[in-house]
Amino acid sequence: MSLVYRLVITDIDGTLLADDGSLPPDNRAALAHCRARGVRTCLATGRRWTTCRRLLERLDLSGLIDYCILNNGMMVKEVAGDRTLFRRDFPLDLLLRTAERLNAAGLDPIVLGHNHDGATTDVFHRRDCLLNGDFVAKNAGHERHVDEWRELQGEHLVELVLIGTRAELEAAAGHLAGLDVETAILRNTYYLEYMLEITPKGVSKLLGADELLGHLGLSRHQALAVGDSHNDLALLAGIPLSIAVANADPHVLAIAHEVTASNAEAGFAQAIRRHIPDFRL
Repeated sequence: MSLVYRLVITDIDGTLLADDGSLPPDNRAALAHCRARGVRTCLATGRRWTTCRRLLERLDLSGLIDYCILNNGMMVKEVAGDRTLFRRDFPLDLLLRTAERLNAAGLDPIVLGHNHDGATTDVFHRRDCLLNGDFVAKNAGHERHVDEWRELQGEHLVELVLIGTRAELEAAAGHLAGLDVETAILRNTYYLEYMLEITPKGVSKLLGADELLGHLGLSRHQALAVGDSHNDLALLAGIPLSIAVANADPHVLAIAHEVTASNAEAGFAQAIRRHIPDFRL
């Protein structure tokens, strides 16, 4: 007998969206079906609220998405009313130790904060490094140069990132061994090459999902999760019905409960058709 799923959690890039950043019509229909069936929907992403809100507006998704897990679990937002359900801060002392470790290797990260009002500065940078300039340029109006990271005392900081080639970012992640941080390397659809995401130890999309499920009074067995990337691993390992799109990272394919079609083939919609009753493409 099929379980009754009450929450659909999906990654965005490489999962819900096609490689060109568009939302396939079948996937939009799947989100609309979830809404019609009373199944809540949640985007789980490494994006910060600034860019996630921009995406919701660009794709006209605000009526189809209920929640967003942001910065790989650092925040959970309720889209209606722009309400923060849960938040975590990247401790400044840990941020300083992480930056110092990278500085010793000749690297300098970008520090991301939370933009709560659509106008607040939330991209902080110190020295140009690798391909970070592309990230800064594409966030004009939200970026601020700082001389020292201690200037960020009191800011709501959520993540550190580096932009570069996979080899460069793998080497950078290696320099952080032993620190209380999580790292994930992702292929970008908007920024050049790859992104290294750095959050405090123990933070993941699964942590954000658990916070949201608790808020809704649901168990993990009442959710299904769909993803494709390294930062989806904990989520897909923890949610019993975990689904990887066919284009997913091999590690994701290995741990997922099942595999659906690729993002180019609207695999998200095919998964919804299988598990949410009465859905027809």
